[in-house]
Amino acid sequence: DDDDGDDVDNVNAKTNAKFIVHTSSKSQTNTSEKIKSAEQFDALVLATGSFPIGQQLARSLGHEIVKPVPSLFTLDAKDLVMADGDGGGIFHGLAGVSVPLARLTLVVNDEMLGKSPPPPPPAEEESKQKQQPPKKKPKRKKKAPSIIQEGPLLITHHGISGPAALRLSAFAAREFHSVGYKCDVKIHFCPKWEEEQRLSSNDNRGSSSEGILMDALWNMSRLIPKRKVATGCPLFTKEITDEENNGAPVIPKRLWSALVQHSDIPLTTTWGDVSKSMIRKLSENLVAFPLRVTSKGIFKEEFGEFFFSCHVWMDGG
Repeated sequence: DDDDGDDVDNVNAKTNAKFIVHTSSKSQTNTSEKIKSAEQFDALVLATGSFPIGQQLARSLGHEIVKPVPSLFTLDAKDLVMADGDGGGIFHGLAGVSVPLARLTLVVNDEMLGKSPPPPPPAEEESKQKQQPPKKKPKRKKKAPSIIQEGPLLITHHGISGPAALRLSAFAAREFHSVGYKCDVKIHFCPKWEEEQRLSSNDNRGSSSEGILMDALWNMSRLIPKRKVATGCPLFTKEITDEENNGAPVIPKRLWSALVQHSDIPLTTTWGDVSKSMIRKLSENLVAFPLRVTSKGIFKEEFGEFFFSCHVWMDGG
């Protein structure tokens, strides 16, 4: 329907790369009468939004319509927000806590790509393979593709929200839909801090994220040996500042304490008493925390709550 009240009935593509648009409009003298007309155009733009007529016209021109799937949703993680969930309920009681910049990674597996795993070989074939002499070392498998998005992150009563989660849901909408919104997402809680450390040490991707973090945290056993590990995050970034400090903690106090406990470090443990295995596990949770997505949420009140929490996150979460 255009501004003059004309309705598009159908569109035909001609062999000379022209488009014939057939329309009908109301008669000026008789409103019940329709006046048919047709016009020829060199190009055609379908600007019908989500109206079905747009898809019908596209199909009539030979286009294939890809079925739309939901996008821009929050990620529910039921086990992590429940007090007695399988994931230890690490996010229980942390609703409203936000991280200024986090990185979310979704590893795309065969199920998301619509591929079925190969069937296991028959017992006889498997026995023959064992008897054969070893073959040349197989080529290394290609690394699985990943969808990565960064941005502020908000912990909610149901899971996670904020720009990072919403961006991931937009760019990985089909992947999430293909697995019924049940998959694993990894959270890197301090990507900006890692980037600053690499720049200051001229480390051009030579060390792993976990390795860089382990080195920094292990240094705390020498710098602040009497301070309790769970007291607060010892990592600071130049990008985020407050009035009292040159830099602000990368991770809010309550979230840091929860991550420390989740890494099997007792609340009373000081940096001087912490072991390397404890540091390793804490580093893993900081750069690749496994978030089990249990369903998609509804993008509604969380966004307003997120902007409020962004202003208060430095108060300790």
